[in-house]
Order: sequence, then structure tokens, then C-alpha cells
Amino acid sequence: MLNFGAFFVLVYVAAQLLPSSIAASIMALAPLALAGLAWPLLAQRPTARWAVGAALGLAGVALVVGLGTGAVPLAGVVASAVALLASSLGAILTTRWKDDTPLLATTSWQLTAGGLALVAVALTVEGAPPTVDATGLAAYVGIAVIATALAFVCWFTGLRHLPAGTVGLIGLLNPVTGVLLGVAVGGESLAPPQVLGIVLVLVSIAVSSRTRGRNLPPQGERSDPAQRRYDRIDT
Repeated sequence: MLNFGAFFVLVYVAAQLLPSSIAASIMALAPLALAGLAWPLLAQRPTARWAVGAALGLAGVALVVGLGTGAVPLAGVVASAVALLASSLGAILTTRWKDDTPLLATTSWQLTAGGLALVAVALTVEGAPPTVDATGLAAYVGIAVIATALAFVCWFTGLRHLPAGTVGLIGLLNPVTGVLLGVAVGGESLAPPQVLGIVLVLVSIAVSSRTRGRNLPPQGERSDPAQRRYDRIDT
């Protein structure tokens, strides 16, 4: 419910209430939330190198999305902030409670459980879903398979191999990707502050990626073949 059920609903509520720049800026606080929760729950203490990367990354996101907006609905800010905290806590607990169950299985069951819960709530509150055409169906498939299933497999894989704060910093590529897609697909243009912001985000990831102390189990507990391959590569 933290990773998928509550998170998806709150994200879409925030998207309807907030300008995209404000929503992206709030979600850009994910590195701070993840690192703050990982310290007491996973014993992953933030390093000075990570702090420098986080500061650069947050500054970069502010330049990329811009903050020049009018009145901001409080309900949208609350929805976005709660979504951020729910997702961060869910990610940390998924890492804390991991076992030898394969990553694809844990991700699939979480998606299934969260989806079934949302279906039950949606049917109760909104009734049957609207009819969609072929284009809408293709969009649903793309969102479900690529933007959700594949994305969360990558997300949880990163949490198995990297400190939570570092994974959060990599997530700062979200607004960067959105801006670059706007340029490539929508014919938009980049302002100089946005270019500087993208550079700062990339630098922040490069700085934090050198942080040591990956959250790996002891050698004897690494029974997952994918984990063993990763260990050999890391060694």
C-alpha cells in the first residue's frame, strides 16, 4: 500500500492540483527522505560526499523546473508530500524486510496487491471504469508495463545494491528526463539556467555514486543467482 496503492493515488491527485514544476520540486526531496529513513531503519548513515551530491542535485532540479508560479494549493502540496513519504518508507521497509525471494516475485506481488486494493476502492467510490479506445488501451499498456512494472523492478534492484540515499539522487533524473523529452518530442527549448541545472544533477549523481558501503548481505546469505553475479562484478 505504501509503494503502490497510496502512492499512485496521491501522485495523481498532486498532478491535478499542482503545477508540474512544484510537484517535481517536492518529489525531488526524495533523497533527503530516503536517507533520513535509511539511517535509523537500515543503519545507512549519510556521508559528506552524499550531502554534497544532494545539495547539488536539489539546486539542479530547482533550476531545471523553475519555481516561478502563483498561488499553490495546499491540498496539492500535502498530497505530494505524503506521496513522497509513503514511497520512501515503503522503499526502506522493502529493503529492510528482503529475503531470498527473487526480486521479480516481490515486485510482482506488491504490484498485484496494491492494484487489487485500488480496484476495490475505485469500484466503491467511482463505479465501473470508463470505456477506452485502442489508443487509450495502448497508453494503459505502456504505463503498466514500462512506466510501472519495469521502472519498479529497476527501482528495487537499485535499492538492493546501493544505499537508499544514492538511489534517491538518481531519481533526480526524473525532471531532467521530462525537460529533455519536451525538447526532443515537443519542440521546446532549453534556457541557460535549465542547462546548468541538468549539469548540476549529473554532477550530483557522479559525486554520490562513488559512495562506499553498499547494503549487501553477508557472502553466505547471497543465494540469488543475480546477486551472485553482481557480487563477482563488484569484486
